[in-house]
Amino acid sequence: MKKMLTILVLAMLALAMTGCATAKVAEPVEPARPVIIGAEGIPPQPEWVYKTVSTQDMHFETGYGKMSDKQNSIKRATVEAKNKIAAWISTQVKEVVVTYVNDAGSGDNRQALDAMEVISQQVAEATLSGVSTEEVWVDAENGVWVLCSIPIANIEQNFEPASEAVAEAFVESEAAEAANTKMKEAFANLLKGAN
Repeated sequence: MKKMLTILVLAMLALAMTGCATAKVAEPVEPARPVIIGAEGIPPQPEWVYKTVSTQDMHFETGYGKMSDKQNSIKRATVEAKNKIAAWISTQVKEVVVTYVNDAGSGDNRQALDAMEVISQQVAEATLSGVSTEEVWVDAENGVWVLCSIPIANIEQNFEPASEAVAEAFVESEAAEAANTKMKEAFANLLKGAN
């Protein structure tokens, strides 16, 4: 009986010891992003293909094209990226002009809202002359990704004549002049925060 009791105590002690032993816990491993290889086996997919790129003084957009050959694919991807840049510029200009019209316009001064569409398109089109292609990447299926950029300074430079044209659509008044100043400041601030 003593033997049995000793064996039982030792077994319980051994069980208690293994229960108290610290087990090494594996730290959670962040799932790795699969490596996507481009055409001809190199290089791997750049981050800008799946991630928005932004800097203080530049705006970036990507485009994708898969046409009959590489040159046509590059052209198609570049057009898509430029269209995205034009849409972004147009949206930024419209937002500022609408705010301006709400501040300065009343009654018959609302004609500036009609001019807004034309002006935002003019700014976008004039600004696109400053678009540069930063990088090109060809995926395994021969689809082409293009990263294009535009300096924010180009947009600001082309916005000045457009803002003057909107301001001219209003009857001269102190309110319109104050709102015009606000519009220019708002546009500058919007561009700083919208990258």
